[in-house]
Amino acid sequence: MGQQILYDELYLAKPCIIVTYDTFPSSILERMSQFGWDPRRYQLINKLDVVDCYSATAGVTEGVVPEPFDLTNVSIYLTAVMEKLGNRQVTILVDSLMPIFSETESKHAVGFLQSIAAKVKKAGGKMIATLSTGSVPSELFHKVESMVDGVIELRMVEEHEMLQRYLLVRKMDRRQILPRLVRFDIINGKGIQLKFPRFGSLWKSGVIPRA
Repeated sequence: MGQQILYDELYLAKPCIIVTYDTFPSSILERMSQFGWDPRRYQLINKLDVVDCYSATAGVTEGVVPEPFDLTNVSIYLTAVMEKLGNRQVTILVDSLMPIFSETESKHAVGFLQSIAAKVKKAGGKMIATLSTGSVPSELFHKVESMVDGVIELRMVEEHEMLQRYLLVRKMDRRQILPRLVRFDIINGKGIQLKFPRFGSLWKSGVIPRA
């Protein structure tokens, strides 16, 4: 989901940064390529950069952020990358927050997020972050939720002995939302494809079926 939003921003010629704590940059770019996107093209024209906060934990020393849990250092590094991309309407994807909260004090992690959010807001851009439910204490999870403008929850639900993917928009600033699960598939060459229910025509006419 985060990668699709980010690629939509790239398509609109807006600079983007991926801050990866979960996997190697090459894995992220390969996954995006499987959706039929071409992230490397945007790297070549200085519209996309990847801040590698993962490889150092696997022993890699070149081309990476050397101390990924020194959040002050990461923030300085990120500021330099934003400036390199023009520092206007920059979208930043942090994937994922879980290692940050696991390896640093929560107050430092929260301060780091607030710092990034302030930089992005000043640049007129967007910040997207991923965090698994249950990966941090509920109090901290809700604190993170309170800091952001929108929350989209992804779920896996077993139906007829098969796992189905659903999303739920739990929060969206300045938007009226309908708290209803919507099924989606991930299609190679396309990305996320929503499966709207059959009452979509009723929704368009302003008639909302009862749950």
